[in-house]
Amino acid sequence: MGYIAAALNKHGEDTSETLLKMLQAASPRPALSYGIADYRNSETSRKAEFTSHNYSILLGSKNIFPEKYPPEPIQQGNHSLIFNGILLDTQEPDSLSAANTMKANLEKGIKTLIKDRTGSYTVAAVKKDSIIAGIDHIGTIPLYYGENKDCTAIATNKKMLWSVNINPTPLKPGQIIKIIQKNTTTAQVKTLGTPSPTPTTTEKLHETLTRTTKEYAIKTPRATVAFSGGIDSLLVSHYLQLNNVQLELIWTGIENQPEQRIAQGAADHLDLRLHIDTHTPEEVEETLDAIITSIEEPDPVKTGIAYPFHWTSKKTHELGNTTMYSGNGADELFAGYKRYHEKYLSEEDPTEDIYNDIANSYIQNFHRDTKTCLDQDTRLLLPFTHPNLIDYGLSVPIDQKLPNNREAPRKKILRKLATHQGIPIKLANRPKKAAQYSSGVNKTLIKIAKKQGMSLREYTTERFQKIMKEFNRE
Repeated sequence: MGYIAAALNKHGEDTSETLLKMLQAASPRPALSYGIADYRNSETSRKAEFTSHNYSILLGSKNIFPEKYPPEPIQQGNHSLIFNGILLDTQEPDSLSAANTMKANLEKGIKTLIKDRTGSYTVAAVKKDSIIAGIDHIGTIPLYYGENKDCTAIATNKKMLWSVNINPTPLKPGQIIKIIQKNTTTAQVKTLGTPSPTPTTTEKLHETLTRTTKEYAIKTPRATVAFSGGIDSLLVSHYLQLNNVQLELIWTGIENQPEQRIAQGAADHLDLRLHIDTHTPEEVEETLDAIITSIEEPDPVKTGIAYPFHWTSKKTHELGNTTMYSGNGADELFAGYKRYHEKYLSEEDPTEDIYNDIANSYIQNFHRDTKTCLDQDTRLLLPFTHPNLIDYGLSVPIDQKLPNNREAPRKKILRKLATHQGIPIKLANRPKKAAQYSSGVNKTLIKIAKKQGMSLREYTTERFQKIMKEFNRE
């Protein structure tokens, strides 16, 4: 896992300076190595300095994880490639397995990867005359593309494209993009399924969670969990623990929050170590620019949500881990939001809303969280986004997800499963509280903005504009 960049010069001129500028803009943290490749050769270096590549179509990587094998970019046959992410259907190294899928025919291989392989990833490759890239059909790991008068490029984040005066467009989940000198085309290879509602049981849900979580566990024998003590992080931790992952839990937020005690009680039940990572209002203000730089937009809600991910991923890295898990995705999949419940109680069906929210989570949630964690040298994995679990969750009838009164908690089947797994009912039925509120961050940000005589949206917008001004000056 790391950062991907690829650039094609429209005039057939050398694009190495463009590519290096993009890699240097990827994040402020140092790289373990950099890689660069044309379609014939690949080179790695400890610094963003290369001597042997001066071609019009180039692929590059900023590598941040020590366990990355084989070194990337990988050159094979008539192309070079980079794979970022995880393949859950193999015990081989992810990049090697992906490369084997693409070995005989690059474009066909990327389509096969998206259609048939299970995982969470982006992949990019260069041939003599083109850049070809794609992402899985859930889309937890972002890829952006765009062009200016001289080049067309793709990159892991917007900053990399901004650095070469390109306005970024996100590649949609399940899409493949092909860039040649004269034009850029995208094609939809796979979309989210629409399974018919089928009554289920907690035993079936248990089997599905056990099986899908085991696939993550095989690849991550050691990891942390962003842990609130709520039903989502509880179940993620429980099933990873069942599959023998060596876990440490992390709760993070503003000091003296009552949710600390809830998280500690839940961790005690699991008999897992919980790290309480608290921060002051002053630290919230000091960290704001870093948060906005990672999420790459001024949205105040996304900003508040990103803080716990920033702090937890930073703590994960300090603990010597490279992988962090989160329960994100469960609220969409199992109807955790109040708006679903209100619609259901009004005798309307929120199933279509749930489907649309899952389909759009890549842009609403996943890109924000993945980029925030990656900027702290941490890989984020989301078990509730496993394609098989999503297919199962979409098939669960709405009356097994939502109660028929406002007093009972939402995500019925998840809570029922938790009690069947021996989790105390007090923990299993704990009401949902969004991370930006349970951590105390949202209230703190509002106070900071108020001191400046602004609303929170005005304040985050002002900070974003200042960051962009500095960025453009560079």
